[in-house]
Amino acid sequence: MLHDWGDDECISILMNCKEAIPQDTGKVIIVEAVIDHEGGDGKLKDVGLMLDMVMMAHTTTGKERTSEEWAHILNKAGFSRHTMTHIQAVQSVIEAYP
Repeated sequence: MLHDWGDDECISILMNCKEAIPQDTGKVIIVEAVIDHEGGDGKLKDVGLMLDMVMMAHTTTGKERTSEEWAHILNKAGFSRHTMTHIQAVQSVIEAYP
């Protein structure tokens, strides 16, 4: 649950994950909310915003992230590319490649 951690902690966690996977065939799969994605019909927009408010109330550094924030964190952790697949849920599937 990377949303429980601040950016610096997420980068550190993801750097460790990157070290643990094969560089030629490995990938890290992340299932987390992407708050700038509304879902196919926009029904989930308010749920994403509510999750972000819950994170602000219950953690000191955790937060929900936008697709741009995820891209920044993955880039800083050393991943060369990533894909983001939006599913019929608040969460999206993010695949990060070394």
